[in-house]
Amino acid sequence: MSDVTFPAPKPPTSDALAKARAAMMAEATLPKRASWKASVLKASGTVLGLATAVAGVLLAVGACTLDMFSARAVTLAALVTVGLVTMWASLRPQGHVARLVSLGLVVLSAAFIVLVRGAGAPSPQPEWVCTVSHLAVGIAPAAVVIMLLRGMAPNRLRSVLAGLAAGTTGAIVGEFGCGQSAGHVALFHLSAWVAVALVVTVISSKLTPRSYAP
Repeated sequence: MSDVTFPAPKPPTSDALAKARAAMMAEATLPKRASWKASVLKASGTVLGLATAVAGVLLAVGACTLDMFSARAVTLAALVTVGLVTMWASLRPQGHVARLVSLGLVVLSAAFIVLVRGAGAPSPQPEWVCTVSHLAVGIAPAAVVIMLLRGMAPNRLRSVLAGLAAGTTGAIVGEFGCGQSAGHVALFHLSAWVAVALVVTVISSKLTPRSYAP
């Protein structure tokens, strides 16, 4: 049998080498994608940091007292826990079951803060002030989660939960300085919570994702 010979491969041209080098350099300059755990810490820190700052301001101006914080300790702890769990479930990869469970926790916590409020006390301010203030403090967390959602594959449940997690900021603030009735909480507090979730869901669905990572 005669030996089979193959032609020697052609060396790459200078143009091909230049293109390959440019591609490698471009890839090297791309920002490293932050881990999902770092994203959870960033978003959760925004919620807790903003809520803490508002609490400090309310204490400083005399709009609430430490006794009020103590009286609402259980509801505050519940809202903080639900906010953190929901943020974690919304931003972690996969985890469809965890998202459904955290959605149930949001519903339970919303019902809980209404049921424990009782008759409450009248306020000289219009009731809609609570809704507006809750929406205002929810802007920054909503913006953060919308930015983080752009780095993930589009998912409606993920967006809803991220919006609800951002909306816990207003719900926490509502426990600081509002002493009105359960009906007021159900109508003017929870509506703001849902509104933040809707805003996050709608805006995130309109933006082009930067990544399709799960």
